[in-house]
Amino acid sequence: MTERKGLENIVEEIHNLIESENIQVGDKLPSERYLKEKLNVSRQSVREALRALELLGIIYVRRGEGTFLADIDSHQLFQLIGKYLIRTERQQKEIIEIKQMIEAYVKTKHHDDSLDVESDDNQIMKKIYILLDKYSQAFKS
Repeated sequence: MTERKGLENIVEEIHNLIESENIQVGDKLPSERYLKEKLNVSRQSVREALRALELLGIIYVRRGEGTFLADIDSHQLFQLIGKYLIRTERQQKEIIEIKQMIEAYVKTKHHDDSLDVESDDNQIMKKIYILLDKYSQAFKS
């Protein structure tokens, strides 16, 4: 790795480290010093990347304790983004339509009208559905 990396590359390397070390929500991330040495970048570059991840809600810092992986599924950032992305009534209707398509798919897939998306085993579809729901809630507020 080179000494001078773009912020995006450092963030990607931190992501790879989180994956390779199987760091879970609530787990402590390695120290800035460790990241600096592991990624072969300056400590300032590590701090910039960590600040960006914190702003995005991917990590959180407890002063004196360290940096931890956050549960971004419950982060309020989705509502903020939703307010900027979904600005027209047509966009809101499209989001609702996509949610309804996912709901209908799950019921058809399982041949059970009482099942909801949360009951399905497709994790990606659930995440997309939850995101769409958060975006549609942001539009209402």
